[in-house]
Amino acid sequence: LGTQMIAKGLDFPDVPVVGVINADTVLKLPDFRSPERTYQLLEQVSGRAGRGDKPGRVFVQTYCPQHPAIRAAALHDRRLLLDCELPARRELGYPPFTRLGNIVVWGREEGPVSTLATRIALALSSALESTAGRWKLLGPAPCALYRLKGDYRWHVLVKAPALADIGAVGGPVIAKLGRHDGVKLSVDIDPGNLL
Repeated sequence: LGTQMIAKGLDFPDVPVVGVINADTVLKLPDFRSPERTYQLLEQVSGRAGRGDKPGRVFVQTYCPQHPAIRAAALHDRRLLLDCELPARRELGYPPFTRLGNIVVWGREEGPVSTLATRIALALSSALESTAGRWKLLGPAPCALYRLKGDYRWHVLVKAPALADIGAVGGPVIAKLGRHDGVKLSVDIDPGNLL
């Protein structure tokens, strides 16, 4: 958190050294954008060193020094990261090659939450049969942040072709199944994170 705060715009002209501890922590998160976020954060924080007349130095502690995000940041080589990330995203069906819809279901009791998430996934699966495999469905599954503020959280992830209208397919399913006492639901199209 401190690294992120410093990286986001504090301007100290006489900072010759910046150190980043556990720079690979974000890489361990179950989110396909983790390498991109790691690279961005390291680039931003390294830009804080040497802003004045003194040259800057950056020290990075990592358990994954050969990870493309760490190497790309160390070399200030965005292309290195893109050359690794884009083929993997294409193969696994993640943006920019697809669109995502993350349907999150949450509530105080786990049973109704998991039941609704399962019903949504089954209904979506039926609705997507006509897409000849171009759309993919992941889940239902517990969210990475399974408990948040006392609520249980489950989600269903929809992967669709890049120009697809996820709402046109998912909207009727959500409208039909989305109202249950004590259970809330949100739909995030092209979510910023999957936690």
